[in-house]
Amino acid sequence: MLRCFTADEPELSVTALSHKLRVHKSTISRILSTLRDDGLVDRNPETGEYRLGLGLLELAGLVVLHADMRQVARPFLRQLSEATMETVNLAVLDGCESLNIEQAVSHHRRVTGFGWVGRKTPLHASSTGKVLLAFLPVPLQGFEFAPLTQNTITNAEILHKELEEIRARGYATGLEELEVGLNAVAAPVRDHTGVVVAAISVTGPSPRLSEQRIHQDVAQQVIACAEQISKALGYHIPPAVTVEDSLNGPKG
Repeated sequence: MLRCFTADEPELSVTALSHKLRVHKSTISRILSTLRDDGLVDRNPETGEYRLGLGLLELAGLVVLHADMRQVARPFLRQLSEATMETVNLAVLDGCESLNIEQAVSHHRRVTGFGWVGRKTPLHASSTGKVLLAFLPVPLQGFEFAPLTQNTITNAEILHKELEEIRARGYATGLEELEVGLNAVAAPVRDHTGVVVAAISVTGPSPRLSEQRIHQDVAQQVIACAEQISKALGYHIPPAVTVEDSLNGPKG
């Protein structure tokens, strides 16, 4: 329906759209009402005809944001992949799922089945998904706690507790929760305003990317990489407060 609007026909009536799409006018009206609620179409108060809405500009901006983010993040993802010798993914929130939009694979590892561009993963069962959930400004509703392995979190209370831990320590883990034999660790990427807009993860076989290795080493590398990407996107990381600063209080 949106593609029916052109430079030659910027405004169309319900009847015209019905003819173009060969769909009953009542159905056209319902669809237009939904699109109008979302700002994707607008109605000319004088003619009663419809035209494309400003909401499309917002969607176009998201496409540009993701494209720019991929370009900015790509060299950092490659560095992290070579440092950890594992697969690295960049993911964004897509409805009730985490969507991989970029990937780097170490030249030491040519197995690429652990994640790829375009793959979606459940928020409750993946490290990137849990990061995106943890830093949402408001709780996300409407996703199901489908059990994918025996380690998948299927209880809302347990998940909320883990999200609190993720916010406190700055990273999330996925320990054979998405696939048996697959572990991952992820950290948040922020834009220039400080809003979490993506997550990066390191993923690998559980015998190689063990829980101990994640907590002792890889998690800090993921956090450092996420901070580098955030800085490149314009985010200013606040200086850490030391014990001495807290004891002395503000200067002056």
